[in-house]
Amino acid sequence: MKLEKSANGTHQLSVLDLFSGPGGMSQGIMNARSHDLRFQVVAANDNNEAVMSTYTHNHPDVEFTLGSITNEDVKKKIISSIRRTTGRSTVDLMVGGPPCKGFSLENKMTRSMDNPMNHLVMHYLEMVKRIKPTAFVMENVPGILAMNKGKIIAFLMESLRGLGYHNTTAWLLNAADFGVPQMRRRAFMVGSRSKMPIKKPESTHGDIPSLLPYTTLTDVLSDLPEIQAGKTESNTTTYLHKSKNSFQRRIRVGSRRILNHTVTRNSDIVISRIKSVPPGGNWSDIPVKLMKVDGKYSKLDAHSMIYKRLRMDRPSITITNFRKAMLIHPTQDRLLSVREAARIQTFPDRFEFMGGISNMQQQVSDAVPVGLAKKVGDMILSHLHDAMMVPIIR
Repeated sequence: MKLEKSANGTHQLSVLDLFSGPGGMSQGIMNARSHDLRFQVVAANDNNEAVMSTYTHNHPDVEFTLGSITNEDVKKKIISSIRRTTGRSTVDLMVGGPPCKGFSLENKMTRSMDNPMNHLVMHYLEMVKRIKPTAFVMENVPGILAMNKGKIIAFLMESLRGLGYHNTTAWLLNAADFGVPQMRRRAFMVGSRSKMPIKKPESTHGDIPSLLPYTTLTDVLSDLPEIQAGKTESNTTTYLHKSKNSFQRRIRVGSRRILNHTVTRNSDIVISRIKSVPPGGNWSDIPVKLMKVDGKYSKLDAHSMIYKRLRMDRPSITITNFRKAMLIHPTQDRLLSVREAARIQTFPDRFEFMGGISNMQQQVSDAVPVGLAKKVGDMILSHLHDAMMVPIIR
C-alpha cells in the first residue's frame, strides 16, 4: 500500500469508484477520516454521459472512464488511468454498486442471475481479481441478501474470500441511523486482505434515548426559499437565514448560493391532487374525481407511495425517482426540488448536478447517500489502520 502525504499532513489512500453514478460514494468516501488517514478517488467509471458530466464537474481531478466494464477496452482504460495517477496497477480501495435492478425486491420477475444486468456483478468481481485492491466495498439494494434464498450473497462472499479477501462480510445499513435524513436501507459487502474482521458501524441516531435523534426534514429544508405551486424555481438563490443547526452548517460549507433548486412544472389537475394530500398521506387521500383520467379511475394499490407528502418532523422515506413517485414537499404544494432531494441524499450544496431536470432527478435518486458512504469509509479506514495494513503514523 502506497501512502501519499497531502498538504494538511494527512495520508491519502487511493480509490477506484466503479458504477460511480454522479459521485455520492466518491464524495462520502473522500469525507471519511480515521487517525491521519483519508481516501482520495483517483479513477472512476460509469457508462452514462450525463453522469460523467456531473461527476467530472464536481471532481475534475479524478480520471473518469466512460463506458461499460463489460467491454475489455474499458477495463484496460480504467487500469491505465490507475497506473497514470498512482504509478501502480492497483488501488488501496475499490468501491462500486453494480446496477441492481435484478436484485430489487420490487422486481421479483428479474431477481435471478439469468438477468443480464446481474452479470455486471460478475464483472465487478473480475475487476477485483485483476486490480487486487487492498480492500473493497460493494453496495447494492437490500434484496441482494435474500436473492435465491441467500445463495447469491453466499456465492459472492465465497468468491471474494477465494480471491484473498478472507474477512469478507455483508452489512445491512439504514442511512437514517447515521444522521442521513432518509429511511434508506442499503446492503454493503466489504472485505480486505486481512483476517481481522471489519467492524460494522454502530447506529448513532434513532428513536431511543441513548442515540441522537433522527435528522428531520425541518433540519434539512427550513433555510431554502419557497417555490410556489405551478412554478419551476424560486425567485431567489439566497438562503432564507443563517444556518440554524449542525446539518445546515455542514451542508452549506463552500456554497454561496443555492444550486439546482428547481422542480418539474405540474398541470393544474396535479396541483389540485397535491393540495389534497396531508403530511404523511398519499394518493389514497386524493378525492376519486381528481384521480380520474378520461373518466376512468383505477386504484393504485401497487404504487401506494405515489403522491406521498413528506413530514417535516421525520426523516424522508427512500428517495427513488422523486418526480415519477410524485414525492410532495412537506408544507408546499409541489414536488421536491433537485436541491431538496440532493440534501436528503446529503450532497453538499456546492455539489452541482448537470443536465436536464429529468436527468438530474434520476441522478440524485440513484446515488448512494453521501453521509452513509462516509460512515462506511470511516470503518474501512479504521480497519486498515488497526490491521496494520498501512504504516502507523507517528
